[in-house]
Amino acid sequence: MIVTAPDEPPVPGRWNPPAPRELPSVREALADSLRNPFQLQALVYNLANQRGTMPGLSGDLRRDAAQLLEQERGRLAAAELFYVTEDMTRLALAAAETLPVHNLHPEDVPAEHGFVVFAEPIGAYLPDALPDTPPDALDVVTIVAASWGPLEGVLEGDPGVWLTFWSASDPESEIPLLMKYRGMSRSEAETFYRRTRAELNWDNELVNRFGAAGIRIKETTRHGTVVHGEDFDKTQVGWQQVKNTTVAWGQVVRATWLLITQPGVTEVDEHPLPRTLRRRAEREGYNPHAVRVVRIRDRADTPHREQNTERSYRVRWTVRGHWRNQWYPSRGEHRPVWINPHVKGPQDAPLRTGETVHVLATDPDIAERSPAGSETVQPCAGEPRNSAL
Repeated sequence: MIVTAPDEPPVPGRWNPPAPRELPSVREALADSLRNPFQLQALVYNLANQRGTMPGLSGDLRRDAAQLLEQERGRLAAAELFYVTEDMTRLALAAAETLPVHNLHPEDVPAEHGFVVFAEPIGAYLPDALPDTPPDALDVVTIVAASWGPLEGVLEGDPGVWLTFWSASDPESEIPLLMKYRGMSRSEAETFYRRTRAELNWDNELVNRFGAAGIRIKETTRHGTVVHGEDFDKTQVGWQQVKNTTVAWGQVVRATWLLITQPGVTEVDEHPLPRTLRRRAEREGYNPHAVRVVRIRDRADTPHREQNTERSYRVRWTVRGHWRNQWYPSRGEHRPVWINPHVKGPQDAPLRTGETVHVLATDPDIAERSPAGSETVQPCAGEPRNSAL
């Protein structure tokens, strides 16, 4: 589990996101990079040290690593592509902090297989040092993308979603480190970097079971595997406890999924692939679906409707965006819906100024705990997956 001092949060590194039209090429480059021998070597190391969410599989580390890499290639090839704009990323980050604990259902996920790139980082952490790694050779890992697909064929048990997080490569930082600590010339370091790096790096994983109640964190330590759950099996995750961990990144992705699938909050524009790219994708086995650009719907398009007309107010005031647990009879349970920032009160009443009423969490009178009996295993991050040294 990543532990960061509250007064020293990691600052995300450089991130120049690709344009939406570039996502098909980025996806193909990532899929190709997973056949790189360096990726196999790195994953074998992580499996040997029980890092991440990787299942035990057969025990043959090279065979298991090759299988996991091939599974990720399959998820990327089948993925529908999403690009989340800067404003939408900021909304997802803010919404994730108060996202209620809820049961995940297949219809909450915008595509069975997906690959989403965020215009701004959704997380960052300082990795653990590898043996003999100088402290100043460590650089902050910046999480900027995620891919997902079904758990079937990956893990046994109830169905759900396997979520992979991707970090940004930073040649401006890593190439000088290769020169300093490996004694490489500039050209040698650049060649090595190009040979072993893609634009993004497979960083961490997380498991979401459909119908799971609450959140479980699985942490592998020298004393064995520890599952933490009592602090998070409630109506809302304590953000201070999970920020800068895979749980927080997962909350951002799940908030994004909910916002995409909730009418009236987001606007999703489809950018079809050019004919040549579409044909090449079909020929090489990649999903040729249009790139979906997710942005915040103009507030003027989504006026807030008062749900309780019996109350009488003498003033108007602003309400901050927040989640509300809404009952869905088809599910027989509540589902979080996002309420956009809006002005509340009679249209002809004076607007209260000087003090804003902020609604930060779910409505307490309708928030419910999910039924017990199922579990989401959400492991923690911490491994230095993208260290070039």
